[in-house]
Amino acid sequence: MDAPTIYYVHPDTLEYIGNGFADPSPLEEGKWLIPAFAYTDALPEQRTGYAIVRNQFLEAWELVEDNRGTVYLTATGEARDHLTLGPLPAELTRVPYPGPFHIWNGSQWVADAEAQYEKAMAEAIALCDRKLTEAAVRIMPLEDAADIGEASEEEQATLLAWKRYRIDLSRVSQQPGYPLSFKWPTSPDQTRAEQP
Repeated sequence: MDAPTIYYVHPDTLEYIGNGFADPSPLEEGKWLIPAFAYTDALPEQRTGYAIVRNQFLEAWELVEDNRGTVYLTATGEARDHLTLGPLPAELTRVPYPGPFHIWNGSQWVADAEAQYEKAMAEAIALCDRKLTEAAVRIMPLEDAADIGEASEEEQATLLAWKRYRIDLSRVSQQPGYPLSFKWPTSPDQTRAEQP
């Protein structure tokens, strides 16, 4: 008589982990030893995305969702290792997080245009403020020289260029596409550097 096939399960998760053959009983001829956490009933057909597990009463096999591996928090997109069998909790998904400015809508990641717009607006305002501060610092000594009548023609032209630049900076928000897609004005320093 051939030894029966036995199917082993993990002692904690009851997940099928492999098979082998039963050993003959040394005490009773024709009897087979079935070790703990091993069963002789045949396995169900394997399905992708499922693990074969012994049910909680240890009386039959069942297919349980297998979502182990990398999953993503739907609130933040943060990757996590998921170690347990069964359906994923609602706050987790297997769909990879595509990156910033995406939110989970319950079934997929969608672009969060509002968050992208708000971030672009904050960055544009901060950069504009830095550029306006730089322009003010460059204008002050030139204005002082002009106020007391000691500005050279070159200084007067430079003063005018910086004032025009400052005005152009104050109008960037009027461009179509601001703050997501717009063009910064060229500073007098950049203009001078680009000239041959």
